[in-house]
Amino acid sequence: MLTPAFCNITSFFYPIGNSPAVSLTQDIPPSVPADILLLGCGDVRHILLTSHVDARRMDITCCDSQRAVIARNILLLSLLLDDVDKNEYSIWCIYYHLYLDQNALDLLRSQAKKLLNLSATIDAWTQSDYGRQFRLCDSATLIDIRKMWMLYSSEPKGAELSRFRRRFESALQRSKDHRQDRFGGNSVTVTGFRAASPAYITALGDLDSLHKHYWKHGSTELKKVIREKAKHPNPMFLTLEDEATFHYSSDPLLGFHLATAYAPLSPNSPSAIPNGGMSQLERVVATARAEFREWVTSFRRHSASIVVRFFIGDAISFAHTLQHKRIASVDTAGWCRNRYSFAPLVLDGSDYQAGSAPFTFDVIDTSNLCDHLGSLILLTAVTPLLRNHPSSVLYAEVLAKFQNYREVLDNVVCGHVPTMSILLGLFPVDYWTNTTSLSADEEFLCSIMGDQERRQMFLRTTWKRPIVSSSPSGSGSGLVKMQFDAEQLAQVLYKVYLYIFRDEDYTFKFANISLDILKSSSIVWYQRASFAAFLSLVKTRTKCDWDAAMNVLVLLIENRQNAPMGMNYLQELFTYLHLLGVFSTDMLRDWHSRKEMSWGFNSIFERIVSRIIPVDEKWGDLRDWKNIPPVVCVTLKVPRNKLSVLAAKRVQMGTPPVHCTVEGPASAGMNTWQNIFPACQMVFGDMSSRGAQHDDSFEVSVVEDEIGWNGTSALIVSFYAPSFFLLLEPRKARVTFGIASTQATTMHFCRELGMTLSLYTTTLDNSANVYITRYVPHQSSFPIISGFAAMDLVDPSSTNPGTDLAFSAEVDQHTGRIEQVTSRLNITSKECQSTLRSCKVQTAIVSPCQVAVTLEPTTLFVVYFPSFITENIRTRIARTSCYIEVIARIATSSEWIKHPNFMYPVHVVDGKAVNWNMPYLDLRSCPIIDTKQAKKLDWFTPHVSLAISSRERVLRENINLHRSSGEQTRLDFKASILTMFNQFVQFELKKRQVFGLYNATNGGNHILIMVSGLRLDRVNRTVVLDCAILPLCTYILPKLSKFIPVLHSKGLSQIKVDDAELRLWKQALPAYVERCRTWEHRGACEYATDAKVPLTLENGELFLCTCGNGEFPADFFTGMEYWNTVSQYAVRAAISPPFWAPYADEVYNPPLPQTAGGCATCGKEKRENGTELLYCSRCKKVQYCSSACQRAHWVKHKGECNEKK
Repeated sequence: MLTPAFCNITSFFYPIGNSPAVSLTQDIPPSVPADILLLGCGDVRHILLTSHVDARRMDITCCDSQRAVIARNILLLSLLLDDVDKNEYSIWCIYYHLYLDQNALDLLRSQAKKLLNLSATIDAWTQSDYGRQFRLCDSATLIDIRKMWMLYSSEPKGAELSRFRRRFESALQRSKDHRQDRFGGNSVTVTGFRAASPAYITALGDLDSLHKHYWKHGSTELKKVIREKAKHPNPMFLTLEDEATFHYSSDPLLGFHLATAYAPLSPNSPSAIPNGGMSQLERVVATARAEFREWVTSFRRHSASIVVRFFIGDAISFAHTLQHKRIASVDTAGWCRNRYSFAPLVLDGSDYQAGSAPFTFDVIDTSNLCDHLGSLILLTAVTPLLRNHPSSVLYAEVLAKFQNYREVLDNVVCGHVPTMSILLGLFPVDYWTNTTSLSADEEFLCSIMGDQERRQMFLRTTWKRPIVSSSPSGSGSGLVKMQFDAEQLAQVLYKVYLYIFRDEDYTFKFANISLDILKSSSIVWYQRASFAAFLSLVKTRTKCDWDAAMNVLVLLIENRQNAPMGMNYLQELFTYLHLLGVFSTDMLRDWHSRKEMSWGFNSIFERIVSRIIPVDEKWGDLRDWKNIPPVVCVTLKVPRNKLSVLAAKRVQMGTPPVHCTVEGPASAGMNTWQNIFPACQMVFGDMSSRGAQHDDSFEVSVVEDEIGWNGTSALIVSFYAPSFFLLLEPRKARVTFGIASTQATTMHFCRELGMTLSLYTTTLDNSANVYITRYVPHQSSFPIISGFAAMDLVDPSSTNPGTDLAFSAEVDQHTGRIEQVTSRLNITSKECQSTLRSCKVQTAIVSPCQVAVTLEPTTLFVVYFPSFITENIRTRIARTSCYIEVIARIATSSEWIKHPNFMYPVHVVDGKAVNWNMPYLDLRSCPIIDTKQAKKLDWFTPHVSLAISSRERVLRENINLHRSSGEQTRLDFKASILTMFNQFVQFELKKRQVFGLYNATNGGNHILIMVSGLRLDRVNRTVVLDCAILPLCTYILPKLSKFIPVLHSKGLSQIKVDDAELRLWKQALPAYVERCRTWEHRGACEYATDAKVPLTLENGELFLCTCGNGEFPADFFTGMEYWNTVSQYAVRAAISPPFWAPYADEVYNPPLPQTAGGCATCGKEKRENGTELLYCSRCKKVQYCSSACQRAHWVKHKGECNEKK
């Protein structure tokens, strides 16, 4: 496997998601069918929410390594379709509660039996009532889920029931033990902020109480009389592996959007819940259940347009197999189904056999697999599966401890973000635009309650394909191979190598020692096989003398300073470079022509060469093979008793990293050699073989032990190694399985295992425990990484007709970063060649990634770059050779300052407008906020104000500070939007509904924004103004002669703008309109005709298309005179606060309230029971409404408490 091997003696079960559900299609234009890939899919919340807010056709492929996750998901979805008896509460309990009443248990068993009866074979399942909608990717997935359904359907009695209960309670107690070890007894759960955002200010205490309630009772039910009826353990929270532990931070409520429990909703609003005398805690639970009901209703209604596919196994292996199947039409790519199994991954499902299943995707969501698999390994596997379209999107989440968000993103790509994104063929949109629709405010509040030096941060990154064409008839996005100088590319790759293996560098390790780092040092993200996989992708993405680049890279790695242990991993690197087809060192490349090798190699090889030549004598080892390949598989059988130390330290160490080593005999003393191989595949089981053991055709098979660490079978471990070192000492070389040495593992295991941390050591001549074969058990080939296919690469002549486009990169040799990119426009048209020889050539930057090249007077070409570029471009013109080179330097993340208008770009693709950085949303599903209930809107102003970053706030409050024109324009734009929000939600004065963008020095009012209501965008955890946009164009003004005076009489609020801000508004409003449209663009749409958005920036001219004019709900405006006349010139829009991207800015950190005016944490004026607030018992100065709020505030208050005392 490409990921490091761990002893999974402690494993966690993740049946419930701990973050609010997201819309999977929010970046895809409405009505367009979407193919979606969910890796690490977890529960069904994202699928259900997406089906609620979006009725398009969707084909969703779900991959999860835990079979219990997939089995319970299919069971739930099938229940939702079948539930004609309206067992909504029982279904809720089955999926979310740890204990069930008899009705829910009977329903669960009945459904599981039904599924079992329909799934005897994969063909039977395909032809069943569910088979059309719930498809299985392979037969092995069916086998796995049937095992879980058997568990769910069982009706144990007597002693069997007692064993089942003990097993359930034991698993639950392990979860509670982990909770105690992780959180202690008095911790406050702050992750509920995400679920309650943006109305989170008063939610902390409530969600902490409900979280503790769930872990005390195993239920969200607050009524004791109902809860006491649920006495039966829910098998849906068990796995077949007894040691899989229900994750200690799970909470059903955290997957929902709980802001509506705190925000005041209008009575006619979607999701409004009648109060009915409920307590606030009951209201929170009722909110989650109501949202679940909405999801269920929509899923049933839209079920005919949804197909969900399921695969149980490793996400990395699945992604590589999908790509290889797409390219080579072969069902397998030599990968195992998961990290702890030798079962081969074979896509034998009927849709994959027929080629009707999707192999590339509009949306790829990797959940937080970056935290478990290593982000670069993950991105390497999935980026070839992303479709070449501007709306196609890849999401990756991270929840980890870092000093700042920029460090988080660097860690995701393992280096310089612009350089790595170019190599990966991805474009981090919010990184470059410094604009996002998701506020970081709740993440900030979560982080300030932890370690300030290394805060736990949640980050959902968004990646798209670079734009390569402006042709309205083209796809718009894609990849063109990047040309590199071999030595320069080697420097880039070497810097990646140093980054991912930086912990091996003693200078780095000793410079970053802390208790937190020491605790986490057992987490090993990468191995040399991981790096080889990345190189395999880069090879398909670049053009250069590849072998020359690899030779330089290998030389750099071999001469690395301050990391002597790294030399022990070189043979694994060379092994995987060879077997993945990336590069072969001399020894491996020329293995079969040893007689023609250089004398230097022969001198090393001399003492074993005679043994390789076949002779009649049998050596009883590898030398007996007739045709020894350069790389072989070594399989080691580790006796169970050698693993006892791991079982003894299960709780303290979790899942320590492990590896295998091959080293010279102990008799060699100081002259011995050692090679470490962390790329292991391992499983408990019994071995069998076929053929003579020391023969080329020898094969081994493994019958896997289902109960793993609880069984008695040996541990079977396989790894690939170069034959050369096995032949140096073909009998006496030592093979060891042991724990990888880190600060944490050494601290925990050194006393029992010694400094080598070896668990089991034997020699190659131990034929009972060491087996050498060509391939890993059950495989007939090496694993295959296809990388980008030829079909993924854009035809260079398609971007500008009459030309051929090529890119080349220049690298800073010291930093290994791409410093500049040259775009070479080869003129192939005879007419253009003739023009070029005598014309004037002009260039102009028209966007941060786009340069216009004009052969005067009329011939225009557009050159796109795969990253932001600086304004300092150079041009090289070869009139005889007929090419033009545009040379541009790669920008830094602060380059957005020079492009303030590039916040919400809209591209024209296939004649349709496509938002690139603005999520789509269905306003009909967004709850309407009642702005009259001011007391329940205490969260509103703090939330929208956080659209202003700390840097921007300083500029705003200190007008004398220097700022660029771009900074000022962006700040003015944000200030104008916040003014609209605040004036519409006036707490004391009369609220304003109509706003005019007013340029006092250039034409007065240019655009009217008429706000109908304030809505809650639950998916993005923010608010939006539901409004109508009326451009005051020259041709429209005469038709508004009666309407304009009415507006002035009703209090038109004029928002003052200058020319620069007005241009930004005209760039942004098309995206605000596109995001919420329920109408289709006409064939004669102005965007399609002009092939640009906006249509113009000129004053008095129409900048929006007219396709959506007049498309408003009947009750959009009431009481506004002449609205019916005016609406035919207006279009609906959803304006949200423009939040900054955390990679470029920091959140404003105001001092928390410290006075007696309210709770210092949440601001409440009374306790939950209505009594007075409690004072801090030490200083008697600060007040709190609950002990939860006091604990949460202690991080801030403790530094002052002693002083006040």
